[in-house]
Amino acid sequence: MRTVAITVVLGVVALVTGVFLGTPPASAAPRLTSQQGAGSVVESKDITNEPNTRIAGAGRVIAVTYLSEDSQGELVPVRATISVPERNTRGGPLRIHAWGHGTSGLGDECTVTDRMGTKIDGKGRWDDWFGPWLKDGYVLVATEYAGIGGPGVHAYADGEMQGKNMIDAVRAARTVIPQYTDQTAGTEYLTSGGSQGGQTAVWAGHLAPTYAPELTNVGIAAQSLPVDTSRLLSAVAPGMPPVEVPDYVTYVSYILAGTKVARPDIDVDSYLTPLGKKVVNDAQTLCYPNQGRATKGLTVGQLVNKPLSEGPLLDAVQGVVKVPDSGYRAPMLIQQGLFDLVAPAPLTTAWVDSVRASGGRVDYREYQASHGLGAYAEEAARAWANDLKWSH
Repeated sequence: MRTVAITVVLGVVALVTGVFLGTPPASAAPRLTSQQGAGSVVESKDITNEPNTRIAGAGRVIAVTYLSEDSQGELVPVRATISVPERNTRGGPLRIHAWGHGTSGLGDECTVTDRMGTKIDGKGRWDDWFGPWLKDGYVLVATEYAGIGGPGVHAYADGEMQGKNMIDAVRAARTVIPQYTDQTAGTEYLTSGGSQGGQTAVWAGHLAPTYAPELTNVGIAAQSLPVDTSRLLSAVAPGMPPVEVPDYVTYVSYILAGTKVARPDIDVDSYLTPLGKKVVNDAQTLCYPNQGRATKGLTVGQLVNKPLSEGPLLDAVQGVVKVPDSGYRAPMLIQQGLFDLVAPAPLTTAWVDSVRASGGRVDYREYQASHGLGAYAEEAARAWANDLKWSH
């Protein structure tokens, strides 16, 4: 049964991504250094006692707005939430766990980090995920991305931008923690996340040595890592039949909407039907659940008037979203679902092989799961992180 299931998954992957193990075109080199002022705090507030903010194990919760780059390299206000543990279990400066959330949408109402204490059936949504980290003495720095809850439209899946947002959130956290508590945060940090957050965490690890040389990226932990979401677009053409990728139209609309922000020189609208223009325009504001409902029953073939593989679009998208496969100093934990149709295992496996060939240290673990792993994977990541070479 497992062999049949994997065969079906690979068949769908092949349809969506085309020849997905082919050699991709080169993308633009990232801007590796940070601007003066990146990570500086604009404003902060203690929100510990506000509704839906506190994860189990958090003694203090601080909302912070800080400066970081948007997709055009301009410093803009970005939001984050810092959860400080009730107890410092190790003494000395706190270990930093920088986390990026998965796809939530592009609009201002699509924030995640200001609602980390939301209850579901009486239990905190993230308690099983991050409660153990906090009880273990880590400070959780959960960042939004430029454009979500801030000026402009979010350039969805712009990995370089998101990675810088994550690192700058660490800088901001180190500033505000001693202002609100009797604790300090160290210079060492772990980056982590799942799906879009996994892409963010890996990009942050790639940028870390030169973007923030005053800090030390101890490790990178990523789940359901989309190493190149442009492959979700490679087979899109008029009349393309439905495929068994969850929320496929939503993801495609978000990628195209994000590309319009990150690459305004590319005429994305020229590829779109009138319906496609409306769907992509809606993607700029509708959060993930609402965009899914709005596109229910649609196919990606209805959105386009010509194949997305024609002209400059696909290469431009790849230049925005692709995750580098070399240049990592910190060790990595990559956790992958075998039945993931959004971030397919064959793509991730090939990427891991390339990283290892370049000298990267990768602990690669596969699970009998689809996209979005559970709290069990987060617990495995915490055990892995505790074995890293922290100075305290």
